[in-house]
Amino acid sequence: MLNRKELASYIKTSLARGKSKEEIYKNLLNEGCSVDAIQEGFDVVTSEREREDTSKRTIRIIVTFGAVLVGVGIFSFIAANWQAMAKSVKIFIIIAAMLASYAAGWQLKEKMNFSKTGGALILLGTIIYGGGIFLVAQMFHIRAHWPDGFILWMIGAVAVAYALESYPVFYLAILVGSVAIFGHPFALLREFGFHSFLLTSSLLLFVATITTFLIGWAMRKKVPPELREFY
Repeated sequence: MLNRKELASYIKTSLARGKSKEEIYKNLLNEGCSVDAIQEGFDVVTSEREREDTSKRTIRIIVTFGAVLVGVGIFSFIAANWQAMAKSVKIFIIIAAMLASYAAGWQLKEKMNFSKTGGALILLGTIIYGGGIFLVAQMFHIRAHWPDGFILWMIGAVAVAYALESYPVFYLAILVGSVAIFGHPFALLREFGFHSFLLTSSLLLFVATITTFLIGWAMRKKVPPELREFY
């Protein structure tokens, strides 16, 4: 007869091995455990998982916010010394900072199993990439609609999110893409004048982007907790 702690440990281990709830119930009943005791064990495991999920979510938010602050700090430093820097130095700083963030993030996430810290650095690299697009455009006086920069940022972010399986970068791509889609018609209207088609088509694209994100989020919520790390 298993005590409460042993019962919860057995259930947790069995679930991790892919056993169904019915199989676990059957095995424990054969060992003489009561239905109430088994259900209590499942309740303990569920409670532990909820606490772990909350802790992981909090850590993810903290490291993501930290990455954003570091990115802001980098661009603040560059902006403060922008006029005094040569163009080659500016480009080198942008590329070096981006590659260093990606390399360190990949190393921490894939090789050292620090997934949250690594993911935050990958997100930082994507933020630097996006900021670099606008800084380079300003540096060389490239004439283009400002939403085009967000479109390029979104494309790069989606590629990184897919290659490195980073959900924070994917969410950033959704946000950046939404800004581009929503802002593009206003940039066109300012140059070519009002045309309802421009506003309507961009609005539909914006709605489609948000709808796609919500559907993906809803589908992921249906994935069992033990399998979410693979999706």
